[in-house]
Amino acid sequence: MGLIPDGLRRWASANDASLADAYRLGAEKVTNILVALQRNDVHTVSVYNLSKANLKRTNDELMAVYEASVHFFTTLIPSRFDPAVCSVRLHGDRSLLPERYLAPAQQLEAAMKGDGFRINILAAYDADDELRAAHERAWRENRDIRSAFDIEDVDLIIRTTEEPLLSGFLPMQSQYAQLVFLTTPLNDLNASLVDELVEDFRRSPQFRGR
Repeated sequence: MGLIPDGLRRWASANDASLADAYRLGAEKVTNILVALQRNDVHTVSVYNLSKANLKRTNDELMAVYEASVHFFTTLIPSRFDPAVCSVRLHGDRSLLPERYLAPAQQLEAAMKGDGFRINILAAYDADDELRAAHERAWRENRDIRSAFDIEDVDLIIRTTEEPLLSGFLPMQSQYAQLVFLTTPLNDLNASLVDELVEDFRRSPQFRGR
């Protein structure tokens, strides 16, 4: 599965909340969604935390994202997931991320080593970078490029805004993904809706171009 948490700036404006409060609540909501997906026997979830383009946003907004992400890495994930069952991996250009973000993310990677539920965090991620890296790996190891990607194909993508955009999210892996664009903002989302979306997906035939 793929998760694109979006609309937090608009939610902050509409609810007279600070960016820091909006993103912190967003981190809690993402955690609740992950719990719901694990409960529904989803094996892998890729979460779009920051694209490389997002790093051009204002310092105030990036600070809010970083603070919420650190809370996610240091408190929310460790408190809700068993490290013997769950794994976390960061994907993106780590050289572009500040140490205050990178250090707790790497500590979480080291601590969470299970194979029952995998969480991929995309940060400073760019699809062109990913494609180049996969191409170089395929050439170096003499393998098919499709097998050289670190993240597997995605079946279902949920974006928490209604704009029908993927914003560069895992384009190779998302070729046959079912796309859901929600009218409910992330910070107003109830985990029961996630249960319904997974159930609806599993009832739908998956032809993948056939």
